[in-house]
Amino acid sequence: MRAILLILPLLLATPAAAQIWDGGRSAMREMPAPPAPAFDSGVGDVNRAIRDGRRRGDLSRSEVRALYAESVMVERLARQARGGGPAFADTAAIDQRVRALREQVAAARARPR
Repeated sequence: MRAILLILPLLLATPAAAQIWDGGRSAMREMPAPPAPAFDSGVGDVNRAIRDGRRRGDLSRSEVRALYAESVMVERLARQARGGGPAFADTAAIDQRVRALREQVAAARARPR
């Protein structure tokens, strides 16, 4: 009985020891992360411009509210695109919306009060 208890752990470890090791050549190599889409920094810049415009008095509350609502929509699409969601194939449209939003903010801030 004692001999069986001594041999049993060796028998259980044998299949793991029998695995073929190829020096790590077949291990998956880490792929570099894909470059961040251009619209990632654009949305943050637009939000900063909206916030600065409100602080300086260039934008009214209603303008800020409307611009932030559009910014939230663009951010939601950008988040879906980063996650490979349904908007992933349409990153050019997201870039275009970010540019349009940036131009809206600039035009609203340039308007004389």
